[in-house]
Amino acid sequence: MELINEFIYINYSKNENVSETSSIAKEDQDYLYLIYSLFDNDCLFDFSSTSNQIEIRISKTYFEKYEQSFDLVIEKQNICCNTQSKLFELLDCKLHGISRKVYMESIVLYLLFQIQKNNLVFQLQCDTCTIVNRPVESEKIKKAKDFIVSNLDQNITIPVVANFVGTNQCYLKKGFKEVTGQTIFEFLQENRMVKARFLLRTTSTSIQDIASIVGYASLSSFSQTYKNYFGLTPSMEKNQIILNN
Repeated sequence: MELINEFIYINYSKNENVSETSSIAKEDQDYLYLIYSLFDNDCLFDFSSTSNQIEIRISKTYFEKYEQSFDLVIEKQNICCNTQSKLFELLDCKLHGISRKVYMESIVLYLLFQIQKNNLVFQLQCDTCTIVNRPVESEKIKKAKDFIVSNLDQNITIPVVANFVGTNQCYLKKGFKEVTGQTIFEFLQENRMVKARFLLRTTSTSIQDIASIVGYASLSSFSQTYKNYFGLTPSMEKNQIILNN
């Protein structure tokens, strides 16, 4: 748990059971709690390699200087894309010392502002979220799929695909999952592995070259992914093909 000041504590954790992006506020006699759960499939930012659950604990004495109580929405809410960006800044902060404490406190104050009852309308009017909640345009998802399949050898990222399609990253992630039943990463990996196996079985292309063709700069990374996907390494598969012939 990180101590920001005498009133504010932040705890970061990895929770594999998170299945949706949401927030909830709680309180007891002494503290307010803001709890954020982040699910990569419906987040604008990639939280897959970081903590995906953040709990902020704020002492009620912090608000005594304002001479009034703090009115929270004590129920589960979706997390606005603007709030997601602030949570990402919280996790990605590289500052140290007093600069870090001041910066982190400013983000906590922003999050408090967002979760107030009086400001629910502010969240609902977030421009990015308005875009994300539009009906899915299947033509854009098809365009994204075609782009991925045609560029398996490239370093494909969500920002690159979104830029090519001409849409918002969060909208693309949400729409892609709705239409295909897969995340962009799952679709990309599936197509890379299927193409790699096809090349292994039907050509004399070296394993090193196949790895490059399907977008892997590291042979060991390619071999490990291939084994995780098919249950055997590319070299084992190649040897089986030779024996069967």
